[in-house]
Amino acid sequence: MTAELWDRRYSKQGYAYGTEPNDFLREVATQLPDTGSALLLGEGEGRNAVFLAGRGLDCTALDISKAGLSKARRLAQERGVKVKTVAADLGDFHFGKGESWDVIVSIFCHLPGELRRQVHAAAAGALRPGGLIVLEAFTPEQPRYNTGGPPDEDRLVTLEMLREDFSGLEVVGRALEREVLEGSYHTGLSSVVQLLARKLQEPSVRYRRRVDQAFAQAQDVNQRVTELQDPFLSVAGHALHLTVKASEEVGQCRYCWLPEEDCICRETCDQVMSDVQWVLLCHPLEFLRSSSSGKLVASVLGGDFLVFGVQAHEERLEEVLAGEVLLLLPGDGSRTLAEWSDDAAPDTELTLLVLDGSWEQVQAMRDVIEARRRVMGRPPIPCLRLEEVGDFQSPLIDALKPGAGRGRLSTFEACSLFLREAEASRPIPESSWQAAMKGLDPMVRVLQRLLYLPPPVPEEHSEAVEALRAAARSAPLREGLRRCRVCGAAFSTPLRMREHLVGRRHCTAVAVHAREEGEGLADLSPEEASRIFTAYSTVPLSQSSPEPPDLALVRLRAQGLLQRRSHAASEEKFARRTVNVNAISLFNKDKEVLLEMRRVFLCSRLECERLLGASVVSRPLSTGLVGTVARSLEGTDDGRQDAQGLSAQGPSGPSQDNMKVLAPVPAPKAPSPPEAHRQLAALCVSQGYVLRFDGFESLPSGFRCVFRVQ
Repeated sequence: MTAELWDRRYSKQGYAYGTEPNDFLREVATQLPDTGSALLLGEGEGRNAVFLAGRGLDCTALDISKAGLSKARRLAQERGVKVKTVAADLGDFHFGKGESWDVIVSIFCHLPGELRRQVHAAAAGALRPGGLIVLEAFTPEQPRYNTGGPPDEDRLVTLEMLREDFSGLEVVGRALEREVLEGSYHTGLSSVVQLLARKLQEPSVRYRRRVDQAFAQAQDVNQRVTELQDPFLSVAGHALHLTVKASEEVGQCRYCWLPEEDCICRETCDQVMSDVQWVLLCHPLEFLRSSSSGKLVASVLGGDFLVFGVQAHEERLEEVLAGEVLLLLPGDGSRTLAEWSDDAAPDTELTLLVLDGSWEQVQAMRDVIEARRRVMGRPPIPCLRLEEVGDFQSPLIDALKPGAGRGRLSTFEACSLFLREAEASRPIPESSWQAAMKGLDPMVRVLQRLLYLPPPVPEEHSEAVEALRAAARSAPLREGLRRCRVCGAAFSTPLRMREHLVGRRHCTAVAVHAREEGEGLADLSPEEASRIFTAYSTVPLSQSSPEPPDLALVRLRAQGLLQRRSHAASEEKFARRTVNVNAISLFNKDKEVLLEMRRVFLCSRLECERLLGASVVSRPLSTGLVGTVARSLEGTDDGRQDAQGLSAQGPSGPSQDNMKVLAPVPAPKAPSPPEAHRQLAALCVSQGYVLRFDGFESLPSGFRCVFRVQ
């Protein structure tokens, strides 16, 4: 239609499309900024511009019809708001230089195909980072409804056409039938397409590109296997492939990692920028986990996002490792930011590498990157730790396990608290960390909604809950990968699961499940409590709706991709190695715990090498700790025989004859540890295992130490 035809329509008495805003615009108004500039295309008589101006936006109404814009100014005056009007043809209109508008609105502004693509491209380019496009239009199905809209199909659009027009933006759209009742020209049931598109800020664009790269590699079924100490990292490509496949099966958003129906991509807060250069390295079995907060380091703090094992990320990772980088990781030898700043030049750039995953996964990735640093001739990466976190209450951990958040941190929360500490010594705006923490709110809200919390248990069953808690400490747990039936937490070993299951909240839920299944809860005997606890606590991961990384873990093991290297292949290396083993004999008042390792049994080959030749001194420890024993194990034929015999004997703790405080003795004359643990150490070295103490199991004849193999 020409300007004359539109002038004729708008010159009639009344308002052709009414004075109330478009229904879709009203629906999404809460997602628009409260302040900023808005451009409305084909705005006609100004109903939508007046509405947005009333909400605080600085609105410019653009239309080819001067008659329509005259009515727009009159309506704005009647409503007590200001609206700027511009009479121009969209084909000739200059949208301004990049980053000119916060919101651009196109409501039933139908253009010929070529002009539409030109205008939409210009609109996308004129948005500021974080800016939004709101659009509603009729589809090619509309002519058969005969309730409004242009008759020629070239001016009608589909959702696919709009996605292509705005391919550089984050697009959320839908096609639907709805009643469109707007003045005398939109008069009933119609076929429409609705779209909300966001221009991402550069860090968000980079994050999505990184995720897309991971998904692209995951399409390759034949992934390479790398010879690494950690079995999961050795098959990182396979883990990635299976994780992505599982996420597509369960219908998960690839960017926020939540179910598609709970997607929060449109709710992320403004990015918090600082002079800290963040680089997050995600373990392949943490990638796409809905409760993982590491992704927010990229989308909220503006950091780079890398996944271990993604070939497209390797160049960036090598660049980081070759430069001056710090690791945000507590532990021996770590320093606070204040301590590091005392020795650093005032203008030193701060590049902080953050490892995302479980503690074991983080340690495995650290071993690999330190090995790469050594190949580059670079020293170990210095580690920074937070000064104080004891009073911090983690909203994310509280969402996953109510009441457990004090003094505990997720990856993103640790980075936010680091910003709090950095405000004192670096040019970081005050309260940046609090602004960053707001980025966690949408994720916490969804997880709280998805979390199952058991209903109250009647008072008469409170004793049953306590009986179940008692059973939880020693009840046999089923082997294999299991998932907690209460909160969905997944664990790879029974003992790790036990640590999670002893709480009152879990046992309350077990009591509720058992009661619903008709179990009697009155006067539970220890045997009955143990049976009920075992039956109702967990389900196999493969029979639940697990997180994609957990389902990938199940499939990795089913495909035999996590097999260890054979003893024969490692025997030659074992014969040339010497290792110190540190152990602590620990007994509680019931003398139930037979042996516990201090920190780690053998933390890594790198750590073992550091211990070679060092004096290992036995010393008295805190209450309940009997003493420290140390032994330098030489790679001898006897040691190899010890390793070969371990599988038949199994580890066991010291007898009560060993319950004595050992006097300080320097290596290598330190007393030998219990025989079974000497064998365990030999096996660890011979096969390149990393072993960590994982508690103990109750046996008819006593108790047995259990170690987690990495």
